[in-house]
Amino acid sequence: MKKLFLLSFAISFAFAMNAQNIFDKGSIMFNAGIGVPHNYGIVPTVNFSGEIGVIPTGDIGVVSFGALTEIQFAQYSYGYLYSNENFMRFYLGPRAAWHFLGLNTSVFDVYGGVGLGITINGKSDNISGSTNVDPDIFAGGRWMFAAKMGLFAEAGYTGLSYLKFGLTFGL
Repeated sequence: MKKLFLLSFAISFAFAMNAQNIFDKGSIMFNAGIGVPHNYGIVPTVNFSGEIGVIPTGDIGVVSFGALTEIQFAQYSYGYLYSNENFMRFYLGPRAAWHFLGLNTSVFDVYGGVGLGITINGKSDNISGSTNVDPDIFAGGRWMFAAKMGLFAEAGYTGLSYLKFGLTFGL
């Protein structure tokens, strides 16, 4: 009888518990990775981003605010012999994302968002330096393989790249 009581208690407890989401209000996450550039060469971009969960949207999501910065050692090819010129590019801007909590898992985080940032193109012999305002539109996800560490991937038009992946860290 005692075993039956313990078994029924354990089953009831398991059904009553919900999995804890990896991103909730107050969560802080940082990403560090590389990206596939959308122009000026094939050298990967280096990117860093961070965000904090701020606004809960019921049981299905959390809105986060943060920032993204990217660096690219760019290359411009011109002429018949494909002479190359190297220059630096930077992107910096704020972003906001909505994290979907409907999966109810402590391993995966799915999100999408928007931002607006400044792209600074360095100057070289045949390229004049310029500054542009560019959008940041992205969809991504995280897979946490440890309590505070995991992998992330994002796709979209994000600063200097259209695909990013790397490590993610939580506080």
